[in-house]
Amino acid sequence: MSLGLPSHLARPANSRAIASAARWAGLVCLGGAVVNVATSSFGSHNVTSWLTLLFLIPMVVLLLMLARGRTVVLTLAYLLVGAVCTYFYVVALLTGTPSYRDTNLFVIALPVVAMTLVGGTGTGSLVGILWATLGFALAEAAVIVAAATAERTYIPDAISLGAYLLLVGVLAFDGLTRGTRSRAQTALHRAVRDARLVDIRRELTAASTAELHDTVLSELVAVSAARPGPLDPRLAGRIEADLRGLAVGVPGDDGPGSPEPASADEGTAASAADPWYDSDLHQAIEAARDEGLTVDVSGDRSAFTGLDEDVRRAVGLAVRQCLVNVMRHSGSPVAEVALSAGGGSVSVMVVDSGSGFPVTGPAADRLGLRQSVQDRIARVGGTVDIYSSTDIGTTVILTVPSASEHAAGGGPAA
Repeated sequence: MSLGLPSHLARPANSRAIASAARWAGLVCLGGAVVNVATSSFGSHNVTSWLTLLFLIPMVVLLLMLARGRTVVLTLAYLLVGAVCTYFYVVALLTGTPSYRDTNLFVIALPVVAMTLVGGTGTGSLVGILWATLGFALAEAAVIVAAATAERTYIPDAISLGAYLLLVGVLAFDGLTRGTRSRAQTALHRAVRDARLVDIRRELTAASTAELHDTVLSELVAVSAARPGPLDPRLAGRIEADLRGLAVGVPGDDGPGSPEPASADEGTAASAADPWYDSDLHQAIEAARDEGLTVDVSGDRSAFTGLDEDVRRAVGLAVRQCLVNVMRHSGSPVAEVALSAGGGSVSVMVVDSGSGFPVTGPAADRLGLRQSVQDRIARVGGTVDIYSSTDIGTTVILTVPSASEHAAGGGPAA
């Protein structure tokens, strides 16, 4: 029985379970032999009877050591010492008890069974059978030699032989059915893996859809707002950079005629002095300004720049979509972006004074709010609150965990 463990864990787990059961069964057999000899020797002055008890002690000690940690060397030592102890045990038992005329006795079978069971523990079915055979052979050889020494008749006992055959049968059954269990486990874990891959694919598809929606919508709004004629070089450069980010086949090298980013040196210097200027949120605000929207920024910018990179990017892209919605739907020429921090979270608020909409829930066609804002912020462990009415405009509050809180919570996979 594999208990649903993976194939690479089921085999050692089964082997350890069989080995542990065999060791304790062997210890019970030796304990039974000790009790039997001690009971028969109690009140007797026969030295041979007490020597019989002493011969079992080394086997018990080694078996207790095996119970704490099995090694090949320790198992071999147990079998060799056990063979010697079994020999002296049987000789002392047959010599001290004249009524014992042959070896077909329960008290003689006990150490033989103990050696067979403990010898039959290995890392696989075939190895276990080989160990069991070695333990049984050494124990029976010791009994044969002891019977000859004590001038008694050797008769194989059914108990030790039955224990050997039972152990071999259990190990063989485990080996034959392991392949069937492995196939079932493989199918089970493949199903779990496939389900996880579907979830990951769904998350990646949602993120890609939101990214594509944001980029395409933003560029279309920018193009529609531009004056007729050739695009402004700055706007063209931004569109090309966005398309490169989407990896839709725009060449990565700057060929002749490729627009140069405006004020590249100044932008690099500003980014090095303040990471705010290199953030996705700042780029979203600048893009909205390029498209004619007046955006006022207030609050603590350092709280935002201290966020994790994936959180900063999610907030920047969500704010970009909010500003696009302001330009498309509100009719307001002005928007405000306010930043604040406290209570282990950072909030970014986007406010406009244009025409609002019912906030009972985004309509099915409002992909911008659902995918580009709410779903995106939820994937980094944040929340979105929307307040809107037709007379006072719309306020969208994005709240995300601070860098330490996001790291402690692990954050959802994007």
